[in-house]
Amino acid sequence: MQMKRALADLADPPRFGVRLPERATAVAAAEAIAPNDIEVEIKEPDDLDEIADRVALAFQAGHPPGRRDLKHAPLCLWDGARPLARRPGGVDGLLDHVSRSGRKSLFRRLAATYVIKFPFGDPSLMRVADTLRVIAGDYVDTWSAAADALSLFDPARAPGIIAGIALETGRSPTDVLASHGIRGLATESKLCEAAFLAGISQICESVTLSPAARLASIRAWGFRADGTLLFPQHRGPLADALVLPYADVDPPAIVNQYLDFLLKAFRDPRVGSENWGTMACTPIVLRWLTTLTLRQFLDVVDGYALESHWKYRRKFWEAVNNRRLISDAWVAFDGDGAFKARRIFGANTQYARLHSSKRKRIERGHAVLLLKIGNGIVAEWSQNGICNIWHDAHDDTAPKWRRQDYTADEVRLIDDTEILCRHASIKHDQSERYYWQSDVANQIFDLTGVRITPSEYRI
Repeated sequence: MQMKRALADLADPPRFGVRLPERATAVAAAEAIAPNDIEVEIKEPDDLDEIADRVALAFQAGHPPGRRDLKHAPLCLWDGARPLARRPGGVDGLLDHVSRSGRKSLFRRLAATYVIKFPFGDPSLMRVADTLRVIAGDYVDTWSAAADALSLFDPARAPGIIAGIALETGRSPTDVLASHGIRGLATESKLCEAAFLAGISQICESVTLSPAARLASIRAWGFRADGTLLFPQHRGPLADALVLPYADVDPPAIVNQYLDFLLKAFRDPRVGSENWGTMACTPIVLRWLTTLTLRQFLDVVDGYALESHWKYRRKFWEAVNNRRLISDAWVAFDGDGAFKARRIFGANTQYARLHSSKRKRIERGHAVLLLKIGNGIVAEWSQNGICNIWHDAHDDTAPKWRRQDYTADEVRLIDDTEILCRHASIKHDQSERYYWQSDVANQIFDLTGVRITPSEYRI
């Protein structure tokens, strides 16, 4: 793989305020040196496997490999069909030769391979790092200076130190290494990737970042200027760093901006996007989306409903949502409601359209809130509509989930239709006496085993 990329992969990000204790020491050491720059570019030969075979045989025989083979030997450590790290004595033979040879060029080749490949978790990485750290002092050059400033040859500490400096100074890990004279290193090099992950952890664990600063940090740290992900394979930790700090607390005040960013970057988790399979934060994002959908329904319909009636419905369904009994929500608006939803919540608002059927004409401002509760589905109609409850979401008469269009008959119980599952049709009578609320709460208890008490929904 060609390891050289343009260093313009990252736009100039803002300062984030995420600090590492080592930063002051690391920066002071960096300012005290002025090394010559090194272009880190290693082109793998086509016959890498053959070179590895010859190098391994030479070390087994007790003599050094040929000059060309020795030049490429560091690349054989972790690459190829049978890397030296997987051959008995392969790593020890190479490291012993590098230590005894006194050749600066071979040390540099091994150091370059180390930062490019950096197979974190491989036992051989620490052995290579130990060798580089010991012999770095024999040479006064860019690599030895970076080793002092960044603990470069300490695999456990280097990624975090590089990430800390990058976050504090508003740069990328690649830029930090370049500032220490190690240039031409691709953003996707494995040491830069390890620093990227370390930076994500630091953002996630920071207790000083405001919600807005956390979002700005994630946006700048994880994405190129064109909006593409730096490391698509690590989208999970990236999203988790944004969301998990709010796992057990109320969502941030700018939760709508968070959701807008997440849905644009990773698509909507409610429509089966595979991007969300690796994310621990998925249940939290789904909960936020459910709350947002409930708000859309309540806020949009609020303009058409009588305040004396609607405040009771808002209080009841917010109480159900606060208990986290709603696993998913979807709303269908008529034309007026759809227009109002876009005006209030933005052009990217997700909803279905509600249409009249032959049996039932919808009125201006009509909307239906669809809720997944337990194994059932609830279709809550606005205005003077009815709360329809199916105890089996798979019943043929239950609303089909997340369609873009519904007719009125597709989201309500019809008297002359055979319904095999248990169901209920509840009118919103005597709200101020909490009659219908008690009936719906009983249905929800049967679906979930959780009782919504009157104190939770009483005005």
